[in-house]
Amino acid sequence: MTLTAFAAGSLRKALPAMAEAAGLCLDTQFGPAGLLRRLIEEGARPDLFLSASMAHAEAVARLDDYEEAMPLLENRLCLFGREELLTANDALRAMLDPDSRLGTSTPGADPGGDYAHAVFDRAETVQPGSGAMLRDRAHALVGGDLPNKESGSGSPVVDLFQAGKVDLFLGYRTTAVDVTERCPGLALLDLPPELAVRPLYGAVARNTDEARAALDRLRSAKAMEAAERCGFHPAR
Repeated sequence: MTLTAFAAGSLRKALPAMAEAAGLCLDTQFGPAGLLRRLIEEGARPDLFLSASMAHAEAVARLDDYEEAMPLLENRLCLFGREELLTANDALRAMLDPDSRLGTSTPGADPGGDYAHAVFDRAETVQPGSGAMLRDRAHALVGGDLPNKESGSGSPVVDLFQAGKVDLFLGYRTTAVDVTERCPGLALLDLPPELAVRPLYGAVARNTDEARAALDRLRSAKAMEAAERCGFHPAR
């Protein structure tokens, strides 16, 4: 039996691996979680909703035909981009470099953008004035629209770097690993503890026996092991 799922774009690699490990067949639409949530609120009814933000998962859970939101996975944010800009091993300094173009996802529509702005808030406590500077410098380059399945490499961030439209990107570490493997000359830099943000992913099942069972299987040990191989961690 094939079930439908709406899932955060950052799960594009992990979710198929998790589904295979759990013995599930999913027909999945990937995209920014905020926009997928909006589709559900407007009447779409996927069997599963896997969000990069617990807030979006909890909003869907408030609809009559969905179950309670459950924590699913954890990710991390990091800075990645042109290797020569990261050699000083100082993420804040690199992000503030006036000669580099800093990209993020789109706040509101895509949780990746909200998490990036949370990093900017933390930066303000480390270096007063830097939070506003980073918000002014950052360009929301992805996550503002649902992706076109027919275009590009399958990763909008890969497309940005390959087209030379950005020098640095503040985003998910799982995305960074994929991008740096596919784009020569790029590197990633983990954020120091004072800037670190740990995104918590949430999952919601429609209130049917099949959807509830599928979510249970995605939260199984085998599915979690598959997610870990893709760079995620089980939610604590």
